Amino acid sequence: MDLFAKNVPWENWRLLPPVVAHVCRESREVALNYSVVRGFPTAEDVDTTTWFIGSRDILELHSGYPYPLSNPEPFFSAAERLAINAGDFEGEIKVVIKDLIEGQRFHNVKVVYLIVEQIETAYWPRFRPDMTEQDKGKGTVLDLCSDEDQREIDGYKAWARFQEMSPVFPQRQDVELILRSSLDKIILEEICRYHERLLQAGYSEEDTSGSFPTTTPITPDHPWILQQWRRLPEFRPAILILGWR
Repeated sequence: MDLFAKNVPWENWRLLPPVVAHVCRESREVALNYSVVRGFPTAEDVDTTTWFIGSRDILELHSGYPYPLSNPEPFFSAAERLAINAGDFEGEIKVVIKDLIEGQRFHNVKVVYLIVEQIETAYWPRFRPDMTEQDKGKGTVLDLCSDEDQREIDGYKAWARFQEMSPVFPQRQDVELILRSSLDKIILEEICRYHERLLQAGYSEEDTSGSFPTTTPITPDHPWILQQWRRLPEFRPAILILGWR
């Protein structure tokens, strides 16, 4: 999985167009239809153009989200997959969950990867031979719940042992239960806060097809709570591997 914009200032984001965009005019138009193309002119590069394909690229949210001094909304709207540090349940994860619940951002997001560990390796080009100099500073997200990604990890371990290295990767069973417990707690809290804000705004049962509770507190198994929960994307533990420094 490709990772987009790892710790890169918003104004310097640059993702080059896919190969298909160079084939002919028709193929470039097709690529444009599935991309967000946005320029961030800077003093160093007035022609900076960013290609972001929501179905292909993972949008990593890092320190400072929701980035009040920039305008990343086109990327937020296009992204189908997010990545965020799993150790920040009281910070950015809470804000992301709030935005997801309220529907203010990330309308197309299907999966949120919770990065439980970040690994740097100078041997990443061997694991990802398609990486180039333009990929410096980016990385790859490996889903700990994916059998395919687990095979990638096992393949890398086997190769690393041949090189007399001993990389250690977190195991799904060691992180998933702890993450799920913290995540469920935050989700329930944010849904209840959302309910309180709707009450204060004057919402009623008629405004929400008769399912909206007009009293507080509400129980975690209330149909409206469960309805909001089902609207959220899937959260999956993952690791981030960075290549060149």
